[in-house]
Amino acid sequence: MTIGLIFSLYSYTLGSASITHALPKIPFWAITLLALLSTLNLVSVVMLWMWKKIGFYLLIASAIIVASINGMILGPISIGASISALVGVGILYLAMKPIWKNFK
Repeated sequence: MTIGLIFSLYSYTLGSASITHALPKIPFWAITLLALLSTLNLVSVVMLWMWKKIGFYLLIASAIIVASINGMILGPISIGASISALVGVGILYLAMKPIWKNFK
């Protein structure tokens, strides 16, 4: 997750010209918001490393927001990406479930 989030953060900040070139109708606010959410996700993963439940809850909230933004911008094309983001949260939950009591 960390490597993917670092790549996402790079893409939304330093690589935003490539995104606007590929998707010319994407609003600037969406790229900025997605960069902020990538930063939040990175912080959430660090919180999970520190055994904090709030990190998981932040990842859930972020996945829902990102799915909504993708739906608004890309329309029906984003359904697969939105579902995969939510499936990723489900997989993380299943991985954390046996040790959930260790989180604070």
